[in-house]
Amino acid sequence: MDLKQIRTFVAVYEGGSINSAADRLRVAQPSLSLQVKNLEESVGVALFERHARGVRPTAAGERFYEDCRRILGNVESAAQNMREFATGVSGALDVGLIPTITKGALAELLPPFAEDLPNVDIRVVEAFSGTLTDWVMSGELDFAVVTEPPRHDGLEMRVLSSEPLAMISGRDTGRRHLEPVSLSELPPIKLVMPSRQHSLRTMVERYIKVGNIKIERVIEIDGLFGTLEFIRNSDFSGIFPVTTIVRDLHKGEYIVNPLEDLQTTLEYFLVHQTQRPLSPAARELVIRLEAALHKTSDAWAKVVAKSADVAA
Repeated sequence: MDLKQIRTFVAVYEGGSINSAADRLRVAQPSLSLQVKNLEESVGVALFERHARGVRPTAAGERFYEDCRRILGNVESAAQNMREFATGVSGALDVGLIPTITKGALAELLPPFAEDLPNVDIRVVEAFSGTLTDWVMSGELDFAVVTEPPRHDGLEMRVLSSEPLAMISGRDTGRRHLEPVSLSELPPIKLVMPSRQHSLRTMVERYIKVGNIKIERVIEIDGLFGTLEFIRNSDFSGIFPVTTIVRDLHKGEYIVNPLEDLQTTLEYFLVHQTQRPLSPAARELVIRLEAALHKTSDAWAKVVAKSADVAA
């Protein structure tokens, strides 16, 4: 048994079929089938059950997968440690972020990060959570920060931060800036929402269906900056995590209202492959992202508390 066979086994296990693993590893399907057969002969037990749509791991295969994940993670970690020892913090860093993070936290932390780590080549990709998670799984991204990632074998995830939602409106709505509002008590509102592939859309629609939000009209826009520009120049509103707007609260371009009856928080998850431990540059960027997100939540809490004191 060698590392090539272990990587083959993991690819087949996670892909659910020989064809999927062959595409992932860029090798011919017959060659991959032979590797799996040889591996099973080497360990003396069947690792997969074959069926019409692919393969299914046996109980032995389930147990073997956990061992293989640890082996590959340890091998990559050892190689990474040697690269770090030889070169210091350098190399390429491919990161995926949802639009809320790129507008909020990234704008603040990326300039000092780039200055502090001049030998790191950074590429930031913005997309929806599902797309970013797929790109992490395919190896196109070192890590991503997303909301509600799908569970997937071979994917490590943890919550970086959570934060409340707020209503952002154009000034033509006539609401008072930073005054808490109860959605269920508002007259019918004009609402901008993202498409249904966005997790935020699901959260808002849940409240609409039970009658907690009365709707006059809905416009669907995919694209955070376009949505905010439309809101700024109209009498429409949108519901967003506070990271979206907390740094713009005092510019006077929007009316922002805390939500009294929408206590749902949005969680941000860090996702990366189990077999690819985060590099020193990636770990440093994650640390700064996490700190920036917590800073945003703290800043919003202070704003809400101050507004409550003024109202009292």
